[in-house]
Amino acid sequence: MPLPDLNALEIAATVIEEGSMSAAAAQLGMTQSAVSQAMKRAEAQLDVTLVHRERRPLVPTEAGRVLVAHIREIGLRAERAIEEIRATALRPERQDLRLGMVDTFASAVGPALIRDLLEGSIALRVTAFSGLVHAHTDALMRHEIDAAISSDLLEGVDGLMRFPLFREPFLLVCPVAWSDTLRNRPLREVLFEHRLIRYSARSHTGAQIERHLRRLRIEHPQVLAFDTSDSLLAMVAGGVGVAISTPLCLLQGAIHFPGLAVLPLPSPGFSRELTLITRRGEFDTLGPRIAKAAREMLRRYTLPQIIGQIPWLAEMSSGMVWAPTSPEDVQAD
Repeated sequence: MPLPDLNALEIAATVIEEGSMSAAAAQLGMTQSAVSQAMKRAEAQLDVTLVHRERRPLVPTEAGRVLVAHIREIGLRAERAIEEIRATALRPERQDLRLGMVDTFASAVGPALIRDLLEGSIALRVTAFSGLVHAHTDALMRHEIDAAISSDLLEGVDGLMRFPLFREPFLLVCPVAWSDTLRNRPLREVLFEHRLIRYSARSHTGAQIERHLRRLRIEHPQVLAFDTSDSLLAMVAGGVGVAISTPLCLLQGAIHFPGLAVLPLPSPGFSRELTLITRRGEFDTLGPRIAKAAREMLRRYTLPQIIGQIPWLAEMSSGMVWAPTSPEDVQAD
């Protein structure tokens, strides 16, 4: 049912209080005809009779008396509501953001980024999710999340906006005791002598590594595979084998660093990119601001942690955080 015309109700209440159309018209500065039309409109909208028209002065019905008792309060509430609405428009707008993050980003960068989004100038209400890349891809397509920070660019999917964040090299990880014998050795020789502990094929990182090995025509038996970096690095630290991983993945399993040696991956190397992905038309203005915040957190907090654990990466760290060439560096379909 549509809301009644409050102005018509206020005119009707004035008619009841004054006892005549002419007196109400004089008080309101209106014509008697306009007052009469407003009275009829009020009665039609409420579907009641407000006055006994056969009496002079006009006598309110029971419905009319109830209207007079409440109309001033209704008017005041409406005025307060309008004032609050206008005041809200002057404050920074809050938005809801459902953000999916790949596990390695969530654990290494997520706390600083989420705190910044909640407390910073963007003023967001954030619901955050972590997990494997494919879960976020499906959730983004089903509109279950608004944005994803992913290593999968979803290049075959239209209607997306992509904001590059971070590029990190893949590294060779081995037990500390093996570092001197494996340093500068070809990858084929390393994997001929040692078991490769893999990321599972259902993870995007695992799929990237498998594609790299196929390009090099390196075949290696699949014996152990893990979804999480923590489990994979525990195996390497325990002397079970070697692994191919990335700096963020290593931070996720930082507890195992004392037992690990991190070496450059024998040439040719390769890398993965983390990107903020949104649906086009939904976060076109907010997306660049979130991406800027994420890059700042990576540069301020995450890179120093990485270099503190892997000092030789300092030489290439300047190229790891994406450096936008414009205020809204974005890749759109």
